[in-house]
Amino acid sequence: MSNHQNEFLSPSDFQALHNTSMKLLANEGIRFPEEEAIEIFKKHGAKIDGQTVYLTEEQVMEAIKTVPTQFTIQARNPEKSITIGDGVPIFAPGYGAPFLIDSETGKHAPTMDDYVNLAKLAHMLPNQDMSGHLLVEPGDIPSETAHLEMLLASMLHSDKPFIGSSEGKVGSQHTMDMGRILFGEKAEQPFTIGLINSLSPLAYGTEMIEGMIAYARAGQPTIIAALIMAGLTGSITLPGVVALQNAELLAGITLTQLVNPGTPVLYGSTSTNIDMRTGALALGGPECSLYIKAHAALAEFYGLPTRGGGALTDSSVVDAQAGYESMFSLLTTINNNVDFILHSGGILGSFLAFSYEKFVMDDELCGMMRHYLKGVEINPETLAYDVIAKVGAGGHYLGETHTIKLCRTEFWMPKLSDRSGIEAWWSGDQADTATRARQRWQDLIAEHENPEIDEVVEKQLKGYVEEKL
Repeated sequence: MSNHQNEFLSPSDFQALHNTSMKLLANEGIRFPEEEAIEIFKKHGAKIDGQTVYLTEEQVMEAIKTVPTQFTIQARNPEKSITIGDGVPIFAPGYGAPFLIDSETGKHAPTMDDYVNLAKLAHMLPNQDMSGHLLVEPGDIPSETAHLEMLLASMLHSDKPFIGSSEGKVGSQHTMDMGRILFGEKAEQPFTIGLINSLSPLAYGTEMIEGMIAYARAGQPTIIAALIMAGLTGSITLPGVVALQNAELLAGITLTQLVNPGTPVLYGSTSTNIDMRTGALALGGPECSLYIKAHAALAEFYGLPTRGGGALTDSSVVDAQAGYESMFSLLTTINNNVDFILHSGGILGSFLAFSYEKFVMDDELCGMMRHYLKGVEINPETLAYDVIAKVGAGGHYLGETHTIKLCRTEFWMPKLSDRSGIEAWWSGDQADTATRARQRWQDLIAEHENPEIDEVVEKQLKGYVEEKL
């Protein structure tokens, strides 16, 4: 364990949170309603009572020692492979929204055509590092086999890495099979990542456990995550939620390492509070950022790579609220060194909706974050003494060679934000952000071309999906 003194939590704070989580694991246990998981824990000496697993501090800490701090997920275009845990955040789109919103048709049930559009956008947007999975829930195809068509869309319309299906044994197996078709011999190395959520408080669902085991057996990474709602599925206090969440996550991570020591795993969270007036999940307030901060601090305490945050908002439309809440959450995530940022684009309405326009807007925010993370390099060229001395008092720098050399690289340049000025705006020639975002996503889809893929591989993938449908 790290002894690093985080300014947000003191060493005694870390120890109190850790001790409370260990007490929960030892005395209350975590419910794992899946026979194979129970047998794995039993084989490794865990105390079992029915479907509840009790773990000692020694068992947990020994297991998490084997989690790699850094790993790479390959893309079918090797130039787009991603490394998680090297200090550079990975941005991935929203996940799991049941509704789709656009500025013209409003809220509606998404279709598979919408899903394909979003997969194409994930490929085209410059700051999304992955093509995602379950971007929305298509309502016009059977839910039992929807994961197959979503996986195929990610594989054919993008050559970025993709998130896999973790819907039990079946979804996980289909992901592994399709990954082996796509990558061949290279499939022995990580080619996807699966999202596993606990079922708070103090439990996992059967499908999630099956997915966790399947991914670990195949050596494929997983995100072990919790979405605790303070005041509803967890205590109303932040420390109580963080201790509970930590117990759930460490139990899940322990299982992955008992199945296959060294399998990559992320310590994940999107926990926050509920609005006590409505009972709804509240992502846009300062509490969400406090949870992100605490979660990231504990990840460092355990030496685990982490997932958290995103461009999160409670707003149901692309407006000022969506902008300021998303930036607050995203900047908190970046400033706390979170490795993998799920929901970095597209989310509206507290995870309930995905928005075409918001996807484009959030990608712009991610681009701002990338530039912000570059920081400042101090050297003779950036100090620019000779240029300053040459221009002297009252001069200007526009025509200087130094300016011309760096003018295209020194500053971040927006793709969406408007800088035309007040006169241009009030002359009636400019569109608002949502309108510009709509035009941008439509242009990107029109420009999209499927990245090249081996014809035999494409035929095999399509044949596999057709056989399973």
